[in-house]
Amino acid sequence: MASLPSVYSLTQLQSFNPVFNNFSKYTENTCGFPCSLLSSLRDGGQQQNSFNQFLASSPSESVAPSFGLPRLIAPSISEDGITLYLKYALGGAICCCVTHSSTVPIDVVKTRLQTDPGRYKGMFDGFRTIIKEEGAGMLLQGLGPTAVGYFLQGTFKFGFYEFFKKYFSELAGPENAVAFRFPIWLTAGACAEFIADLFLCPLEATRIRLVAEPSFAKGLTDGFMKLAKDEGFVGLYKGLGPILFKQVPYTMAKFSVFETAQEVIYRTLRNVGYPRESMSEGMQLVVSLNSGIIAGLAAAIVSQPADTVLSKINQVKTEGSTAKAIVTIMKQLGVRRLFLGTGPRCLMVGWLTAGQFFIYDYVKQLLGIFPTQQSAPKTIAAKV
Repeated sequence: MASLPSVYSLTQLQSFNPVFNNFSKYTENTCGFPCSLLSSLRDGGQQQNSFNQFLASSPSESVAPSFGLPRLIAPSISEDGITLYLKYALGGAICCCVTHSSTVPIDVVKTRLQTDPGRYKGMFDGFRTIIKEEGAGMLLQGLGPTAVGYFLQGTFKFGFYEFFKKYFSELAGPENAVAFRFPIWLTAGACAEFIADLFLCPLEATRIRLVAEPSFAKGLTDGFMKLAKDEGFVGLYKGLGPILFKQVPYTMAKFSVFETAQEVIYRTLRNVGYPRESMSEGMQLVVSLNSGIIAGLAAAIVSQPADTVLSKINQVKTEGSTAKAIVTIMKQLGVRRLFLGTGPRCLMVGWLTAGQFFIYDYVKQLLGIFPTQQSAPKTIAAKV
């Protein structure tokens, strides 16, 4: 068994290796032992907090934003920090589960318009025809996979978005975190959505098959098991490419437009003598609701073509690679038909996104977290 390096050897490595020395200097407050011990041996027991002081520096200093190679620092998550991100995850799980479940009837009509476009004349005709021919209960088809899938997706999407937003802001530094906050929001949203979609994809495949082919299975468990048995792991994840193609741009637009709209609204209210500090919690939730509506409309339009492809690829069993299937479907549909169901989707996603941010911020209030941008460094929060 290889022996561990001694503390003396590590301190010697620090003295001769500036990269190691700088890395430990900026991670000692997050790593705990042995980094703090090495710092004590190196600096006579005085803790080095230069990076934290750097983050706390005033954003009003006239320093030109610039990016060098970022230092690879460990995420600073304490035990309290883990609890905080679990609260974010719980808020995300609740808001996504509630809102997506409430829009299942609209999603059923939208999916039918995409998978059987010649049968229905539009959204309202779709509602009327489905209720007349299949009963009102058909509008709740796929409720189980939707509730479970988006509970899991919301857990990872919102939890990891808050984590990555803070982490990338710390990597950038205080001035750059403010100047480049929009790219930070985009990147954090993309990373979080990628992780969340790994959990959502199998359940979304089950939901779409149940809606497009009601006789396929009796419910969530039966449909999931039958899909896994008939098509295997590939069948459950054949929609991962399209779902990433849809959800990643959707989430990037959703979070970045929401944060931007929120900044504009708060800035406008401050300019007319109504600063955010004087607002009640209820008024802040109204701001979240309106920002969510704007974000939802933008996100719906951006992600509509991929949503259509996702519905088609999960409608029937496909042969060959997912990429080949996507190309085939896009050729068959053409540009115009890729936007089938845009009206219902804008209605659904607009309400859904606004409701998500309203519920998310409300849950954070109940859990003792001030709504909006509390995971960002103070330099960003001060700009709102």
